[in-house]
Amino acid sequence: MELATHFFHLIHQEKIPSTSISDTSIKALLDTQKDILLALPPKLQALILSVHSANVNLYEKSQAFCSLYSQCMPQYELNMESIKLLQYALLSVVNVADLKHLKAHILRLNAAELITNQHARSLANFFTQSAFQAQQVKEEHKVLNLKTLSNELAQILKRLYELKLHDKYYKTLNQIYTNAQNHKFSIGITGVLSAGKSTFLNALLGKEVLGSSTIPETANLTILKYKDTESAEVFFWNTGEWEELKKAGQYDKSLQSFVLESERIFGTRLNDYITNTTKSEVITLDNLSTYTSANHESKLCNLVKEVTLLTPLKFLQNGVEIVDTPGLDDPITKREEITKAYITQCDLLIHVMNASCVATQIDIDFILESLLEQNISRLLIVLTRIDLISEKELAQSLEYTKTSLAAQLKKAEYSGDIDSIIERIDFIPVASFLALLHKTNRGEEAINQGFSLEKTGIIAVENYLDKMLLGENSLKQKDILYLAYRGFLKTIEQCKEDMRLESILLNASENELEEMIANLKAEHERLFLQLDVKKQDLKAKQNDIEEFLNVLQKSMQKSLKREQERLQTRIFDEAVYGYTHGNPPSSERIGEILESGLSDCFSDVSRDFKYKLAKKITQILLDEHTDIKQPKVSFHAPKEQIAQSVAKLKDSIPKLINAYGKGRENELSIKLQEIFNQSFELFTQVLMEKNKEVETKFLEYFSQILQAQEEILKTQIAEKDSILQNTLEKRQQNYTQEMRDSMQAKQKELTHIAEELAYITQALK
Repeated sequence: MELATHFFHLIHQEKIPSTSISDTSIKALLDTQKDILLALPPKLQALILSVHSANVNLYEKSQAFCSLYSQCMPQYELNMESIKLLQYALLSVVNVADLKHLKAHILRLNAAELITNQHARSLANFFTQSAFQAQQVKEEHKVLNLKTLSNELAQILKRLYELKLHDKYYKTLNQIYTNAQNHKFSIGITGVLSAGKSTFLNALLGKEVLGSSTIPETANLTILKYKDTESAEVFFWNTGEWEELKKAGQYDKSLQSFVLESERIFGTRLNDYITNTTKSEVITLDNLSTYTSANHESKLCNLVKEVTLLTPLKFLQNGVEIVDTPGLDDPITKREEITKAYITQCDLLIHVMNASCVATQIDIDFILESLLEQNISRLLIVLTRIDLISEKELAQSLEYTKTSLAAQLKKAEYSGDIDSIIERIDFIPVASFLALLHKTNRGEEAINQGFSLEKTGIIAVENYLDKMLLGENSLKQKDILYLAYRGFLKTIEQCKEDMRLESILLNASENELEEMIANLKAEHERLFLQLDVKKQDLKAKQNDIEEFLNVLQKSMQKSLKREQERLQTRIFDEAVYGYTHGNPPSSERIGEILESGLSDCFSDVSRDFKYKLAKKITQILLDEHTDIKQPKVSFHAPKEQIAQSVAKLKDSIPKLINAYGKGRENELSIKLQEIFNQSFELFTQVLMEKNKEVETKFLEYFSQILQAQEEILKTQIAEKDSILQNTLEKRQQNYTQEMRDSMQAKQKELTHIAEELAYITQALK
């Protein structure tokens, strides 16, 4: 087999077949285990193929890997030679074109330090090259028609109803089918202030729905959904949220100005909008800018937290919703928090950057956070206003963005394949305003500037969305169908197993029946023992998280201390230089140093904290294969604490410098130490709170896993006991040959349906 030969030559530096892997042993293994190997998810396939002589000792200690191995190789002792046999068997049945999907899991294993950088690169290259070669062959064959498969799923459900199975199976199947039919598609539009988000979105929608101008326009989170008639609903801040804004404004001048301006403009009318529970108003689209535009004289946008916009635009049909966000650098940090919380639920993120000033630090941080922390598989970056720069400048902007991302990953000591991270990002340059002219029957104006509709780039964006998310044969639609078919298959396999058990019990002799009942009880005891082992494993992981967080916190405190001493020394040196030359530094000069120094220092420490935490979480969760949603952990430089620290230092340090002078430098140094300690203590407290939050989230997560497994175990036991009881009752009645024939016919039809489901599920992988 050419694929296995290539793999063994690259990974094990040996030829295949070796003396220990014979055709007979491969055939024997595939005869019994082929279905199990075919059903393995990509992350488990990657786990198996990642084992080699240098790391096999690590895998032998993993409870999850040993369990996986026992499932695949029940008759073989765990050692490197038998693992090679398993790898060869897996490569014999794997869909070669889907090997590219294993690459991301290999990178996670590398991030968890289970495989080296060199080994990860070798595997990644193997998967990419093999999948590419297979794709050339695949493209010559018929492409899956997902619409046909969606209709087929409905037909399969109809066939299953004809079999008159137990209601519990139909309840599960209907839920799976309904979820597949009613899936929502959410697209998040992000970017810094004035990146051109609203103009781009108007061009994409083909209508000027959102206001746009050369200065920041959208001041709220705006969610667009489909409805036959146009309307909008605005949601205002509630009393508690407004008090939070006022409190944070004590240390943030821009936020303080925002609150004071709002209270001055609205006066006693403020209470008409800011109420104890969130107030909302339904308005017409014609009146939308009154509530959302930062440039409208009413300033109502100051009081609005979120807007839901309903419109009959064709683009939003079939469950599509779009969220247009305030800028990531919005001075109102509460709005930024709402934005970041929302986008974690998005199916696709589109990040907008002005082509003439790309890759700000805010842009870079957000992109890396989305790809690394939130595990976003793809990210589209739209470079706007390309009609205002040359093609050469555009190429330079693209190259600068990619270089900046790579440099930031290296700075964060990211251990994975940097190129693979960059490959997960797509870049499309767009002339948004000119595209909007084409969409609103003013295309001649755009053509006069040398831009056809295709050249504006908006068609490329639409094609991208169609391929990734919206089209009948999109990757998202494929994922939805894959999950539905896999869910159907899992349910039918359980039904088959239950019917098989019932059939055996009905046809067993009295002696056989007693033996089977004893075996069922023994199986129940074995399941409970497995649950105890899982409890111990989860407890060990919780302890590991706690110990890691303790070490991480101490490490971050040391980093903060170094940054504090550096900034403190800089201020001290400025003061000494001023004393020497009879011109102490001004308050403005001290303020500039503090503002930039503190912001950079806290941002660097925050970035280091979250990347190290993300790496550890990947390692901790490596063995967890569960449908329970993993906890989301994000961490940003806390703007309120930074503003608070800057305000205190800017107020006190100039006074200290003026209070001392030449010959009293030591006294100044001591006082600076005291005030810097107090200021940095605020950020240390934030780290401690974040550690506690992470610890609590994972304690809850592991508890949910254990609870889910307990419920599954109890359900399995209860169902088997129910089958046993019902079957015993049937045995006491007249169990006719007609009833036997009916059960056999059902089992036969279920087997045919299961085979069809398995085939389609494999094709959709």
